Amino acid sequence: MKASTGQHYRRRLITVVDYLYSHLDGQVDVNQLAEVANMSPYHFHRIYRQMAGETINSTTRRLRLQRAASELLRSPDALHLIASRVGYGSLEAFSRAFRREFDQNPSDYRLEKSDYRVKNAETTPTGFVATLAHDTQEYTDMYPVEMIDTQVTQLIAYEHLGDYMGIGNAFSKLEIYASSHDLIKPSSRSIGIYYGDPKSLDKTELRAHACLSVEQPLANPSSDSPDDLSIPAGRCATVLFKGSYAELEKAYDWMFGQWLPSSGFELANFPPFEEYLNDTKSTPPSELLTRIHFLLA
Repeated sequence: MKASTGQHYRRRLITVVDYLYSHLDGQVDVNQLAEVANMSPYHFHRIYRQMAGETINSTTRRLRLQRAASELLRSPDALHLIASRVGYGSLEAFSRAFRREFDQNPSDYRLEKSDYRVKNAETTPTGFVATLAHDTQEYTDMYPVEMIDTQVTQLIAYEHLGDYMGIGNAFSKLEIYASSHDLIKPSSRSIGIYYGDPKSLDKTELRAHACLSVEQPLANPSSDSPDDLSIPAGRCATVLFKGSYAELEKAYDWMFGQWLPSSGFELANFPPFEEYLNDTKSTPPSELLTRIHFLLA
């Protein structure tokens, strides 16, 4: 990783950690955190996870509980007040989370550690310094990155909510619609647009679109018609992945964790999208070809 660009990304994410620590009593909004980092919210989760070694939700939970542990030793306040100050809506939820992290209840922790805290006051840290873990991630696979200039691509699409591996249902529905309306042409492209990181978000929070390129928007859409979407023109960094769709995250992890921080590029405020280059009905999973596109700013 180039020190200059890699450190540039790390500094921006350290700013996020610092911001989080100052706002532990509120809800974490990914759009706000992405703005603090000066990154697109479509890419923020993946970049953070790859460079920090944990999801933003894990960092938030860890910082909240670290703050709570400190307050348990420094403050005589009731447990429910401390829980509220670190963003927990109920004492029960706070106690469960604290017990998972420290292997004991908050009240037991306070009782057991308070004497130790007094005896070791001179050596106990009193401040917070926002840091990220050192980059120790090793990538066994690397992918050639190509730069491609794209034109505006008009799409029809059905939304898919939930586990990305279930998007095939939306593609099947789209194929039926497109075939019955004579929209499948030799130049048609099958594309998937994915709006969040499946390793950072719960499956219930994931959203995607199964898409087919078309020459123009639908003329007379009905209630069961697919949505009209488009991909903007611009320069894309792309990687070609060969293998099962279940393994595609390997390429994403490498792009966000290795290539992007050392590339000198910034990603545009548009989600990554995949183009499927062969037919799943006649192609073994190991031979599937997927081109993953990252629109550049």
